[in-house]
Amino acid sequence: MNKLKKALALALCLLLPAGAVPAASAEAAEEPVPEVTGTIIEIEKYGNAVLDITIEAFEAEGYTLGDVVTVTAENYNDDVPYLNGYYVEKGEGLLRAYPNEEHIAVCINYGNFAEETDAEIGDTVVITLKEDDGALALQEVNNLVYSNSRSDYPLDRVFANFRPVVMGSIPEGRLYRSASPADNRFGRAAFANELAELTRINAVMNLADADADLQSCFAADDFCSDYYRRLYEDGRVIPLALPISFETEDFAQGIVRGLTFLAEQEPPYLVHCTEGKDRCGFASMVLEALMGATADEIIADYMLSYENYYGLEPGTEKYDMVISKNIMLMLPIIAGTDDLESVDLAAATEAYLLKHGMDPDSLAALKDKLSRA
Repeated sequence: MNKLKKALALALCLLLPAGAVPAASAEAAEEPVPEVTGTIIEIEKYGNAVLDITIEAFEAEGYTLGDVVTVTAENYNDDVPYLNGYYVEKGEGLLRAYPNEEHIAVCINYGNFAEETDAEIGDTVVITLKEDDGALALQEVNNLVYSNSRSDYPLDRVFANFRPVVMGSIPEGRLYRSASPADNRFGRAAFANELAELTRINAVMNLADADADLQSCFAADDFCSDYYRRLYEDGRVIPLALPISFETEDFAQGIVRGLTFLAEQEPPYLVHCTEGKDRCGFASMVLEALMGATADEIIADYMLSYENYYGLEPGTEKYDMVISKNIMLMLPIIAGTDDLESVDLAAATEAYLLKHGMDPDSLAALKDKLSRA
């Protein structure tokens, strides 16, 4: 690759007298990384544009994680980092090389690339190198990669990111959160389904899927989550298909729809999205804050997902960065303020839900069912 050639050229220079750089090595060092042209072959559920360029082929051209590249499409031109995760700020673009996936994709963090740029399948996208290693520090500090192999995790519940929520006035056995028991793209669905059955989950708030998505999951060859399907067929799963845009009215109204549905059902409740981290994390924050949990308790519960998936440890730079970039964007939306130390979180959360359309009687019913021992 281009960077390897440069490193080898530098090593040769150090072994030769000053000024005696071999012509071939100098030429290799100056060889530009070529422009790469691709076609959009898929628009993902949340608007990411997947290209027909594989990660392997892209990096064979000389691109490496941490480069800054210029991405040009019909209605888009921006300099973005090439990363293996969503490490940029909210609303910023990136070229994604997700672990365990084959192709690169153009994305907007907490946004919808396709909607914002009118991108469609078949559109041409051109990528050029803007700055070699220009975002390398961002990539290295944030680099978060998890395994989809059950054998790499100590317990089924850790692999499925399945756990009870017990804080504030929520006792054991009322509320749980997890990765999806239906969508098996990461191999976790069967484990989450089994744990849902063991804990006798009675009603589910699904933040990730629409009805059509669930039907596709049920029809998949590897689907084996019969308990979850029975809940769905009995009308005890609400599919909300929420985007990852926590500050929008649509998202808030989706949360209200989901909680109103739970208020009409009996616990135990399960809240999940795909991985059980962010949308599920936000909904869990709402329920925890509503029921009197402290900010510290809410933060600790959210971060358990990052401990489960990535093995992050409290007090480390990456752990604190996730808090700063995720939780400190979410919790103030619910609280209505950045001052989390002095705000009454329970009252603020009630105000958030009522403001976005939740009926006071439904809110009272939900609080009663969550707190009943």
